[in-house]
Amino acid sequence: MKVRKIVAGLAALSMLASFSAQAVAAADTVSLTGENVTVAAGGEAFTLNVEMGGVPADGVSVCEFALTYDPSVITVSDVKLGDIAPSGVDDAEKWDGVTAFETDMSTSGVITVTYSSGLTDPQYRIKQDGVFLVVSGKVADSAKEGDSTPVEITGIDRAATEGSTEKNDGAKVGYLGVDDSGQAVAVKYGVTTKAGSVTVGKSTTTEPNTDDSQSGTEGNVMYMYGDVTLDGVVNLADVVSANKFMMNAGEELNDQAIKNGDVDVDGKIGPNDVLNILMCVIELISQSDFPIQAG
Repeated sequence: MKVRKIVAGLAALSMLASFSAQAVAAADTVSLTGENVTVAAGGEAFTLNVEMGGVPADGVSVCEFALTYDPSVITVSDVKLGDIAPSGVDDAEKWDGVTAFETDMSTSGVITVTYSSGLTDPQYRIKQDGVFLVVSGKVADSAKEGDSTPVEITGIDRAATEGSTEKNDGAKVGYLGVDDSGQAVAVKYGVTTKAGSVTVGKSTTTEPNTDDSQSGTEGNVMYMYGDVTLDGVVNLADVVSANKFMMNAGEELNDQAIKNGDVDVDGKIGPNDVLNILMCVIELISQSDFPIQAG
């Protein structure tokens, strides 16, 4: 059984990609959607999420696609699996040196992404909508306001099947199951894609506060701790906005808003930041107490 699972894991992706006789089409359609990110200026770091939506009840254990972008506008430094992926997949497969999630950034402007598990147990499939992929990088130092690159989600550039002259026609999503005879079989879903983007735009600034403990300057951008909504005050709206952003609930924040919300200055907006902003709003602490060092 272990050998069959290993072989199935290696074959799952090629079965989906080739639309072979072993691949069964399902009626469900899964969406892959890139985030539209705006940074304040050239040279800034960015993080772009790719979300998976419409995940069917049977789940997802196999996925492949490529991301393409303009390398003169952005440089990608890291690509990580998002939080909807189940834990324990690699440990359960017990095959040293092989992981379910793999990326290739060796070609400038192209990232290939593959996620393939040979486990037929449904508990090891993706079962919810959310962030599938997190892409991090930096905008070119020379980029100016208005410069932008789409981040397209496409099929990996290869033949549709081994030896074929036809090109692979798009992203692939599905899962590895077991048929009535007990044999592994790949099930493929329909896939829709929507490109994301990274754009250099004019940042929104708040008026500086004379108290340096509450505000600061980074480059030419003023920031005020706790003011996530960038309206110049700290109130309940900032708590709501920070919490939605932390929970990946559709809240989009620019770099300045994230800086404002990171009141414990650990590089991200987390539960401690949300709690401290709330405590400030209900006057258990003062805004002049910010920043509050994490730990």
